[in-house]
Amino acid sequence: MIETSHIKKYYGSDLILDDIHIRIKRNDKIGIVGRNGAGKTTLIRILSGEDDDFHGKIIYEGKPSINYVEQFFPVQNMSALDYMIEPFLQMREKLRSLEERMANEEGKTLEKTCVEYGDLRTLYDSKEGDEAEQRAIVFLESLGLDKCLDSELRVLSGGEKNILAMGRANVLKSDVLILDEPGNHLDIKGLAWLENFINSYSGAVIIVSHNRYLLDRVCTSIIELDNGKAQTYTGNYSAYRLEKLRKTVSSQMTYNAEQKKIEQLEEVVRRFAEIAKRTCDPKWGKRLRSRRTQLAKFKERSIEKPVNPVTSFEVAFTKDVSRAHIALRVNSLTCAYGERVLLKDADFLITTGERCALVGLNGSGKTTLIKKIQRLSLEQDVRVFIGPSLKTSYCSQYGETLDKENTIFEECMKAGCKTEDEAFKTLSRFLFTRASLTQKVGSLSGGEMNKLQLALSVIKEADFLILDEPTNHLDIPSCEAIEDALLDFKGTILAVSHDRYFLDRIADRVLEISDCALNSWEGNFSEFWYSRYGSQVERSIQKVISKNSVTPVEEKIIALEKEKKDAERSMGELYTKGDLVKARSMGNKLDRITREIERLYSEWE
Repeated sequence: MIETSHIKKYYGSDLILDDIHIRIKRNDKIGIVGRNGAGKTTLIRILSGEDDDFHGKIIYEGKPSINYVEQFFPVQNMSALDYMIEPFLQMREKLRSLEERMANEEGKTLEKTCVEYGDLRTLYDSKEGDEAEQRAIVFLESLGLDKCLDSELRVLSGGEKNILAMGRANVLKSDVLILDEPGNHLDIKGLAWLENFINSYSGAVIIVSHNRYLLDRVCTSIIELDNGKAQTYTGNYSAYRLEKLRKTVSSQMTYNAEQKKIEQLEEVVRRFAEIAKRTCDPKWGKRLRSRRTQLAKFKERSIEKPVNPVTSFEVAFTKDVSRAHIALRVNSLTCAYGERVLLKDADFLITTGERCALVGLNGSGKTTLIKKIQRLSLEQDVRVFIGPSLKTSYCSQYGETLDKENTIFEECMKAGCKTEDEAFKTLSRFLFTRASLTQKVGSLSGGEMNKLQLALSVIKEADFLILDEPTNHLDIPSCEAIEDALLDFKGTILAVSHDRYFLDRIADRVLEISDCALNSWEGNFSEFWYSRYGSQVERSIQKVISKNSVTPVEEKIIALEKEKKDAERSMGELYTKGDLVKARSMGNKLDRITREIERLYSEWE
């Protein structure tokens, strides 16, 4: 339906997209990945027609209708229902205007207006415009959100706005749906609904997302943007990651062989130069020139050194192990938001070294709970006890614990740094520049704010990390770098996150807030999810099929997903160490595991 040809995009003198060629076919489900700033949003704005300031061309077949759901919800003064059917309201108004004109026109002017009216009426009828309200109502009713129909957009939550945007796309029946970070603000059940929505969407879907689990479950291909170039990979995110790892290992082996050949040619040139210098025989001068030409041509043909695809930045938290037994004990704690009780008489214990995920629906009280734990601990309230020998670091979702008027270096000094060199040594691992030391904290992006808070945790040598959505606004390589660091961390973790991939790698215990109670589940997030909610989540976010046990197929999937993540990490480590033969062998093993997981998912579904 859409094909791009030689797309180039500049911001000033900076080349953001360089000679982009991609094809989008009907029913494709395409994930676009790349580091922050790689041009993902720029590309989808071009594809959607929002940005026409580029070089190259886009070929559309059959005039496909395109709906672009932006990352940030537009500020509009209207009801939820009117927002969902707004394009049809505009078409109806235009049709009425054209009807009035036709009643007062004649001749060629009338003929032209009639053609315009006919085209718009055909489009309106093809989209079943008269049934738009009914489709919108049915959509919201199916999710238990019909109470929002007449609500002003400004009073809705971020998750509700995201779902409205999807509903609008569903009502429009667009041929191509473009989603920029569609999982933002959605809780674990909302993300499960989103997965089902994308899979069942009748047109093509293009997704920019850092949610690796979503990309695994819905994508038929992945487009990677790197250094302005686009590379398309067939399959889901895991297939893309495996292929990229294997290509890199193969390229590294080729690169090593070529470098060895270059060294040999350079040695020959050096010897020939010495001989030519000692003798007056013109034949040796000719041989030397020939070898130098051979060396230059070989260097020109040889490949560049491959970039390690499994590293974004290097970070290490403290590896010291606290001797304390109890990290956190909570007794008879009640949390409320205004008059609404979120959690009642909660009791739980986290021992030193545990890695706990705190989960629950949006509005269930996760952030309220961890903020109250922080406050009561400082007040030495008997309901909250944190091991006195532990160094606690709280990384909040919006950086509320930081002084936005301070510079980054001033926050580093509060954390324990004495000099700029000492601060920069840690900050540089999180890709901050030396110049950023004087930058105001309030000017940082969401991703930079998260990285700064983690860097401050390193400076504090914290051994108890309380993390509220630590991977928000980060690209996938940055998420994986943080996960790798947390896997090596010997301390205690309490993390709130909607990122299932992150939780599966990090957590070995799940605390769930549900119906004002807090319940504990041993195991990683997938084990909790299958055990708690079963293998199927209905289209309704609020209705879940309950199951009391995990089936044998589900047990195999859980075990293999863990084995796959371990194999991916091992392959990356082997590549980094330069053990390329073992890395290639691990790639073959990873391929077998991935194919077996796909087979089991098919059996399970």
